[in-house]
Amino acid sequence: MPKPNFLIVGAQKCGTDALYHALQQHPDIAMSPNKEPFFFLMDGRLPDYRLPGPRYTNRLVYDWDAYQQLFAGAEGKRAIGEASAIYLSSYFPEKTAARIHERIPAAKLIALVRQPAERAYSAYNFYRARDFESLASFAEALAAEPARIQANDTPDFRYRMNGFYDANLKPYYAIFPREQIQVYLFEEWNADPAGTLRSIFRFLDVDENMPIGVERRNVTHRYRSQQLHRFLARPGRFGKRLRGFLPAGFRSRLDRWNQMQPPPMPPELWRELTGGYREDILNLQARIGRDLSHWLKHDRPGAVRR
Repeated sequence: MPKPNFLIVGAQKCGTDALYHALQQHPDIAMSPNKEPFFFLMDGRLPDYRLPGPRYTNRLVYDWDAYQQLFAGAEGKRAIGEASAIYLSSYFPEKTAARIHERIPAAKLIALVRQPAERAYSAYNFYRARDFESLASFAEALAAEPARIQANDTPDFRYRMNGFYDANLKPYYAIFPREQIQVYLFEEWNADPAGTLRSIFRFLDVDENMPIGVERRNVTHRYRSQQLHRFLARPGRFGKRLRGFLPAGFRSRLDRWNQMQPPPMPPELWRELTGGYREDILNLQARIGRDLSHWLKHDRPGAVRR
């Protein structure tokens, strides 16, 4: 039974979904049909943190045999992988790294990272739009984060802590050879997806000249009306009957109209978050040998909101 030989380990809201779907198109690469099985986050059982609900739980794979079955059709592929962005969260990354190393020590690891204040705000808006996040402001969510961690709430709510990339990558660098880890910047992936893909293909030892289309996915937005979004996305029994009278094209246009960009991040939150990340950014800069000084600017509130 084939096993994965590479993993996209994160981070959340850094373009991993678009990368997963791009890699799926390469004939020499096999990706798990379940994009985020979360297998290495767990230890042979469901995690003990709060899960949002059955739709979320049903995609998790915590049994090794079931995990291997995800790659049953990958025989003969040069690169076999999956993309669980939570592997680079602050939820015990040392345990996750150790589990990966125990099962697949030769695995190549790919990480996408973005300016951490931007990432945090994008994650908040993403979960807020999907009725996952109950707190009405980003400031409230940041203030609630320590209590949520103490209560063992979902790691998705670790908006601040999940942005300490160097701290969360450190356990991987401690046990994996440096040449097995490749870190890419979200802004470069966004600006030049074709060039980034060529680099990733070289890293995975597959044909780097394969023409692959890249589609932006899971773009963060807000809804003008949350009630309208619920009606269009998850209608109840009566809603399904009512929705049946609306043509599919009209429903699609209505959904697009209902989407809007989130407001810019409050400048004081930008400055506070970016200042708090300063040491970690400098450590990451030294670790990966990339200039990240542009991440430390305090005059870009809400510059990237998607």
